[in-house]
Amino acid sequence: VLFELIAHRYERKSLLITANQPFSQWDAIFTDSMMAVAAIDRLVHHGLIIEIQADSYRRKSATQRTVQSHSQPQKSQSK
Repeated sequence: VLFELIAHRYERKSLLITANQPFSQWDAIFTDSMMAVAAIDRLVHHGLIIEIQADSYRRKSATQRTVQSHSQPQKSQSK
């Protein structure tokens, strides 16, 4: 489905893609490695690639929630 969208919009309209995987790992996303290469080729042909090297806010907040939940004393159930 992603390849069909990329192929349909190639040289016709703008397309914005965000990904948390580098192009080198896109063969794991697509069922066919040749399809991955074709999709990447179409995206980078007229594309502007902006690579951001930063910590993940979601991962940071999830880690903080985990640490907080483990640091709070557990309430004991009384009968």
